[in-house]
Amino acid sequence: MVNYFPSKGTGMRQIFFPVIFFIFSLSFSFNCIAKEEMHVGYRSISTWNSRENIRLDVGIWYPTRVEERDYVMDEYHMYVARNAPVFRIIDEKIAKPALQKHEEIRANAAKNKLSKKELQAQLDAVPLPYKKFPLLVISHASGLTRYSYHTLADLLVKRGYIVAVPMHSEDNSHNMRIFYSAKSFYQRAKQCSLAIDLLVQDKTFVQFIDTTKISFMGFGSGGTAGLLLAGAELSAERWLTYCDNYENTNSDNTNLWTFDITNLNKNLFCQNPVKAQVEQFSLGLQRSIQMKNQENFFFNNAFASKEIVLEKVRKILEFHVRWSKRNNPGLSAYVYEPPFLVPYLPPLATQYTYFDTRFKQFIFVSPALTMFFDIDKIQDGNLKFCIVGLEKDYFNVPEIQPRDLYEQLGKEKAAYYLLEDADLWSTQAPCYGVNMLVEMCKSVSDAERERILKNLFALTYAFIPHFE
Repeated sequence: MVNYFPSKGTGMRQIFFPVIFFIFSLSFSFNCIAKEEMHVGYRSISTWNSRENIRLDVGIWYPTRVEERDYVMDEYHMYVARNAPVFRIIDEKIAKPALQKHEEIRANAAKNKLSKKELQAQLDAVPLPYKKFPLLVISHASGLTRYSYHTLADLLVKRGYIVAVPMHSEDNSHNMRIFYSAKSFYQRAKQCSLAIDLLVQDKTFVQFIDTTKISFMGFGSGGTAGLLLAGAELSAERWLTYCDNYENTNSDNTNLWTFDITNLNKNLFCQNPVKAQVEQFSLGLQRSIQMKNQENFFFNNAFASKEIVLEKVRKILEFHVRWSKRNNPGLSAYVYEPPFLVPYLPPLATQYTYFDTRFKQFIFVSPALTMFFDIDKIQDGNLKFCIVGLEKDYFNVPEIQPRDLYEQLGKEKAAYYLLEDADLWSTQAPCYGVNMLVEMCKSVSDAERERILKNLFALTYAFIPHFE
């Protein structure tokens, strides 16, 4: 039996603790009753980029009132309500005029005995403003899919978020043709921006997304691709001297896929055979930058020559107009720019700036190839960054790659966290390992994965803006 009366020397704690616990439990139970549970809905939207001949599929997790069911997607077992309606919460702060109008419509319908169909049509003509949810766009790691982070998405949705994960074409578990190339970074950034475009143009989601609370989260190469969205640019200048600060230990094994990295605790990007692969990436990047400069040169020259030709045409036409008005006073003459006199221009230059002002917060989990980004190009001082190192990631060693990015961004803009006992594959949802490498699905136990994902969720939830 518990003694609720203070004994000698115990003070008043024994009285207050049970009372406080009772009051807290009572208030918690009332909150649970008053607040309706959010379930996890899922929908996929797709588009086709005809210019680059690329299909983009975006998986969207969102709050709903419909209960979940079991589904198997690729390697993952998901528990969602597919294509369910979005959870609707009337925003009472701005909905008062619309609610009053609805009351008038219902009173008038009862008076005039309108049918349900006519009543609903009148109500739909006065839409109610609903609360909007923050949006998180996730760029998956190379070798994974849009379903890989559904566990993290589930946890966020239940806290009032919409989560969009584009499937990065040619850099996923089904197709890795552009893996570790400059094109993969450009394409990832472009697809993340396009994912937002699809959502804000979709008649279902446009009214539920808070465009002032859009955040980015990327894993591995998906993390550093987010730097392009923040305004950084790809550059090979740092790489030319990057390995001077690290010991270069060459290996007899030149096969990247059979190279054992688990026994090494050094910067693998400065050791063969990994270094040889990164050198190829650097050469490809330098070629793409040279092509960009050439395109810009021809493009600017074409516009300059156009202005020169047009100026000559204007002078000739002005002379003829003056002559016509002098000899034919009633003639109305106007000067046009004849298209047939304008020199042919080359195609529009490829987009090389991927800065997207809609993203305000960035989370980079074990970012890769940070030495190839010019961070000084980031001009927006209001952006916030969170860099997460993974303790057991042997490629993107926390003390080297993530920490390097954190130091470049500075303490004022960025925060740094270390996720213990985690590698890149442990941050994904549990998977089967049928079409994917077994090592990617079994790098940690189920209990360890659950703990890692909970820690990652807590870190993410604390950093990005909340649903209100």
